[in-house]
Amino acid sequence: MSLSNDFKYKDLTKKENKIYHILITKIKNWIKQKVNSANAKGISLGISGGIDSATLSIIASDIFPNNSHFYYFKINEDKETEKLIIELQNSRNLKINTIDLTKIYKDMVKLLNTNGDLVKSNLKSRLFMTSLYSLSQENNTLVLGTDNFDEFYLGYFTKYGDGGCDLLPFANIKKSDIYVLANLLNVPKKIIDNEPSANLYKNQTDEKELGFSYEEFEKWILDKNLVPNEISKRIINLHKLTEHKRIEIPKGPKLK
Repeated sequence: MSLSNDFKYKDLTKKENKIYHILITKIKNWIKQKVNSANAKGISLGISGGIDSATLSIIASDIFPNNSHFYYFKINEDKETEKLIIELQNSRNLKINTIDLTKIYKDMVKLLNTNGDLVKSNLKSRLFMTSLYSLSQENNTLVLGTDNFDEFYLGYFTKYGDGGCDLLPFANIKKSDIYVLANLLNVPKKIIDNEPSANLYKNQTDEKELGFSYEEFEKWILDKNLVPNEISKRIINLHKLTEHKRIEIPKGPKLK
């Protein structure tokens, strides 16, 4: 089940429109307060070509017009994603720095003798995170993560990869809410319509990996009986298996 237009393009009442604009203001104030509390100068954000990072980049650029640092980490040629990056960059005159990590990635795969597709995908994500944190430290910024509520609940992120960040502004906001914010903030339509994907390997999509769509997950959140039993079991199992991603690192016993 692909995402419906109703999911991606929700018709808002005047009251809902106001609520979402208030939410945008709250997110901006929250990020600004966290950055100021850390005595940082701004933010750093990895741009993937997806709706979450695109929406967050526009919010961040409004808060820190001179201290928002955006990066597209490239591994191998991906013309479709690069088109989306350019589309976003031109839509709001954002400066997105492209950094090609292809050689470093290939050298690491060879050195570590890495073969599994999932392992290599997570290696890419962790290489992005390491690079982003190095650049962030140079600029004295905080790293923003893009995981929304759906992804966070399902553990659909790489531990110490895209899950490695200082702030998660969208972690309490559903994927459907991100689509609303994207439309309100005029994220390019090509990005909104693009099928959700981490772009870590060829033909990868979130729905294929998860086994269900975000729309089905959000129906399950409302009422578990709104989705087939096998999907309900899959969601419950994913949440349980990924609990280690959401909790504090376990600490050993104390000396008494």
